[in-house]
Amino acid sequence: MEEKLVTIALLPYSKAEILRSMLESEGIECFLENINLIQGAVASGVKVRIYERDIKQAWPIVDELLGKEDKEQAKSENTVLVPVDFSNYSFKAALMAFEIANKLQSKLIFYHVIQQPDFFSMPYSDVMAFNTGLYDHLKEREEFADEQFSQFLNKLTDYIGAKVWETVESEHMIKLGYPEDDILYFTEKHPPRLIVMGIKGPEEDDLDIMGSTTAGVIYKSNVPVLVIPGKAPLLNLASMKKIVYATNFDEKDLVSIDKLLGLLKPFNAKLCCLHIGPSAAREWDEAKLESLHNMLSNKYPDTPIECIIRHGSNILIDLEEFIEENDIDVLSLTTHKRNLITRIFNPSIARKMVFHVKTPLLVFHS
Repeated sequence: MEEKLVTIALLPYSKAEILRSMLESEGIECFLENINLIQGAVASGVKVRIYERDIKQAWPIVDELLGKEDKEQAKSENTVLVPVDFSNYSFKAALMAFEIANKLQSKLIFYHVIQQPDFFSMPYSDVMAFNTGLYDHLKEREEFADEQFSQFLNKLTDYIGAKVWETVESEHMIKLGYPEDDILYFTEKHPPRLIVMGIKGPEEDDLDIMGSTTAGVIYKSNVPVLVIPGKAPLLNLASMKKIVYATNFDEKDLVSIDKLLGLLKPFNAKLCCLHIGPSAAREWDEAKLESLHNMLSNKYPDTPIECIIRHGSNILIDLEEFIEENDIDVLSLTTHKRNLITRIFNPSIARKMVFHVKTPLLVFHS
């Protein structure tokens, strides 16, 4: 029986030759097709073909060439990360993060990024001319940020109490760069258990509600993010009683709820899973909610979990009403990654909720 050839890549001729040499060095027979020589040029769509039996062995080599090699994902560290900008709402987030770290017995990391200015240079002959005054300016900004950090930490220590402050291991970091990118890079290399961020929140005469840094971290981070709106009351976690998880019966809900219960374990808080949907789908939604409740009851028999369905046409308004009527302390949900066009014309529910509520928002990522 003749063995079957399969195409594993369609590449420019130069890369196809490199891939062929890499495969043959591993003992994998390789064939190139669609090589059209025209006045010294070659086709850009060269097929790289191998025998079907060698696919499993060949894929890691293909991924390595194309820059898709598997990277070991860093294990989650027992830390709570708090990006700070020394504002009042950042201070509020830091207070809540301290209490969470204390309960979870986690290390607290305060992280401040100094916005890096654009470096302007001018080519002059064979050298580049830079504005030397910029370096003095950056040095002054770093010294000023260090002074602000000291004042910020002293204010936290005074508010919390020196003895209580010493019960939690903490450190602070200052970095020159771009806030969103550097926060995400840090969490990729050293994934914390939780990111706690404060946001300014809506002003009556200001439509620019969510900061771009917070929005970017919510959207891109793979770590749970607790967002503290500027107008949210200072929550005493020891008295936290109710947390609602907004579910849309997504397959990732069980994973998010599992993480949520892990964070809630040291606290005496009740979890409520809430679904808001149109009354037309009432029977179908009730069946799915009952199934979710049964799965959660079987998996967490010692944890009281309530499942509620509420019919409405505007999820944002209905959620806000439910939070106010039931004195909810924290709202939690799972957000999904979307492409740029979808993000512009149909913002995720997580971003919309920050616009509408004054309740802390815990966001998980699918």
